Formats: sequence, structure tokens, C-alpha cells
Amino acid sequence: MRWLRRVPESLPRRRVFPVLGALFALGAPLGLLVLRAVLAGKAPTPALLVAETEADPVTLGYLVFTLLLVFVLLGRALGAREDELATTSMTDPLTGLSNRRHLDARLAEEIARLARYEGAATVLLLDVDHLKEINDRGGHEAGDAALLAVAEALRHTCRAMDLPSRYGGDEFAVLLPETTAVQGLELAERIRAALRDMPGAPTVSIGIADLDAAAAPRPLALMEAADAALYAAKKAGRDRAALAPSSPPRTSPLGEGAPG
Repeated sequence: MRWLRRVPESLPRRRVFPVLGALFALGAPLGLLVLRAVLAGKAPTPALLVAETEADPVTLGYLVFTLLLVFVLLGRALGAREDELATTSMTDPLTGLSNRRHLDARLAEEIARLARYEGAATVLLLDVDHLKEINDRGGHEAGDAALLAVAEALRHTCRAMDLPSRYGGDEFAVLLPETTAVQGLELAERIRAALRDMPGAPTVSIGIADLDAAAAPRPLALMEAADAALYAAKKAGRDRAALAPSSPPRTSPLGEGAPG
């Protein structure tokens, strides 16, 4: 149903659907009264509907109560299922962090917002150091434990407004709204410190880039700048963070390169 797409995604379906179910339930008895009036050859005026209701209030009350109960419970069950599917589609099954699909969508939204308003945004791209060797020594369970340790460090260090995510394989990414690259570097060091405090946790290499470092105000350009900084961190010996250098000033305004 297309009209359901207009419901804001921030509203849990487990709350929206019971309300819709209640409206449907209340509309069914009204439709019955209108049908009775039409079959009797009378106009379904408010006075006639009231009279029909007063003529058989027990049956009508039972019908209303039963339909409300059924439609509200059904709406809650369907809404909970929709919420679960929506969460699953945006979540990495191993770490419980957001997945790349969710990150890409949020990054596009953030850059589009910055095309209209002033502000900053930074991306951290993390690579788990020597994950292949960890898998070779301890099997995939050891590799999964390393990934879970990084995810836990991200949860403890990121702000509520940040979006930590598993970018794929041994890579993680963090979207930092309203954050400069220098502030992103501070977070990167906190992440590395959190991992050092976790027994058996791996080290990570981190690339940091903001829109000043991107070749264009687009999600792909920003991720490419962060990836270049990550490569520099790995080339310098891993277990460190590196800032992407600022790009030459662009002649076009921010809004021209923002996604539509």
C-alpha cells in the first residue's frame, strides 16, 4: 500500500499499525449501518444511523469491541514484524552494528543536508590489522571475536549521533555528523585506546576524512578520501590513525555536487 510509505520511518510500525487497525475496526460497524440504510431504501443520515445504533446497541457494541480487539492485536503483530524486518535490513548480523546499506543512505542524507546548511561531517574508515593471520591462527571464531571487539569499542566511544557500522569484511566505518577531521582524529585515538584496554583485542588502522579532503561533495568522494588515509596508515606500519590531506579549494558551491 503506497500510502504507508508516507508514514515517517522514525515512527515504530508496532505503534502505527494498531492505530490504523483501530480506525479500520471503527469504520466497519459504520459501514454496516450505512449498508442497512441503503438496503432499506433510506438515506444514511446521522439521525438514521443513531436510530439504528439505539435499536440494537448490544450487537453493535459486541461487533465494535471484537473488531477493535482483533484489528489492534493484528496491527501490533504486523507492525512488530515490519520493525524487525526494517532493523534486519539495516543491521550487520555478526556485530549488531549498522551495515553498509544503512551507512550509505545516512551518508547521502548528511551530505544533502550540508548542501543546504553550513556544517561539517567526517568519516572514519577502520581496518582490523592482520585479520587473516588471526583467522589462520585461531580459526574463524577468533576472527569473529576480533570483529566483535572492534564493534564493542565503537559502541563505547561513539556518540549517540554518530553511526558506527560494519563496512564489509574486516572494515568498519563511522559517520560523524557536525564533526571536523581533527575532532575525528580524537575519536580515532579513543577507539584505539579502548581496544588496548580489551584483553586479546586486535589493533586497527584508521583513515579520517572530512568534506574538505574529498575531491567533490559526494559520498563516494568522501569514502575515497578516507580510504586513501587508511592506506597511508597501513603503509606507515598499521596500528595508527591518519588524516586525509585537504583537497584544493573547489570553485563550485557545495550544493552543486550534492545528490538529488
